[in-house]
Amino acid sequence: MTHMKKYFVVFFALLLLAACSEQQKAERIVKRFLDENLVNSDYSCGFGNMASTRRIDDKQLLRMQDQTRNGDKLFKRPTRYGAYKELGELRYLKTTIIQDKDTFVRTVYLHPELRDDGVMAVKEN
Repeated sequence: MTHMKKYFVVFFALLLLAACSEQQKAERIVKRFLDENLVNSDYSCGFGNMASTRRIDDKQLLRMQDQTRNGDKLFKRPTRYGAYKELGELRYLKTTIIQDKDTFVRTVYLHPELRDDGVMAVKEN
């Protein structure tokens, strides 16, 4: 194998490893958020692949937070979200929550730096 191919393989492996660890960190953040904020703590959940978006502005973020606080019966009142300032990009995970025999799908928006308190909003799908 040439040196160029070896560098490419090593670079790709490191990139894949970093992506996996970020996915796992995001899942832990969402799981902790659900543990603290779901009304019914007896649940299981699954996750899609983490992605990012720049399409959510401050007004939309606040609207999603209010909708969860006021209309989503899965979550306690008040639902606690992380602090933010001028976020240009958000990460998100499509999250499937299973309680008893019911399945609920929510998109969970995360701080771009994946802070421990980094759940910024939840949107009902």
